[in-house]
Amino acid sequence: MSAPEAAPQLLPYDDRWQPGIVDVIKSVYDEYRLTWDPDKYHRDLFTVRETYIDTGGFFSVLVLRGGVIGTVSGLDRGGEAEIERLYLAKDHRGRGYGRLMTEHFLDWARSTGHRKVIAWSDKRFDDAHRMYERMGFSLIGDRILDDPDESPEWGFELRLDPVQEAFQ
Repeated sequence: MSAPEAAPQLLPYDDRWQPGIVDVIKSVYDEYRLTWDPDKYHRDLFTVRETYIDTGGFFSVLVLRGGVIGTVSGLDRGGEAEIERLYLAKDHRGRGYGRLMTEHFLDWARSTGHRKVIAWSDKRFDDAHRMYERMGFSLIGDRILDDPDESPEWGFELRLDPVQEAFQ
């Protein structure tokens, strides 16, 4: 009989996680053959504190056995909360971790008084889209992102109930 698998921990951003954040997100970009652009489009991954935390948002990591396996963050977009940088390493998908991180984002959005959240996601990320739909998000449109690949994205939104419990 094998030992039970360790449970990952969802932790707030700390500078020590920054290399793992880059590794996870870059691995997804490599998986989907997307262009990695650390000087412009991915600059926020090297300025997490300034880009997310100091602006009233948040950035969290999903850590397993001391290594980052997932990321999630959120920003205020003029009264709407937008989920940002929701990524999960390929070997850890299909276990509910994406939903765990999305629920963490929703807790933050509620605790900061947001009544509506939005998510933009590359059209190739089918698993994420199915998760959003299962969680009650509605498809609201599409766009072409201003990134090196001019990536097509789907937009989703979810209306939130008032605050239930505090974000941690």
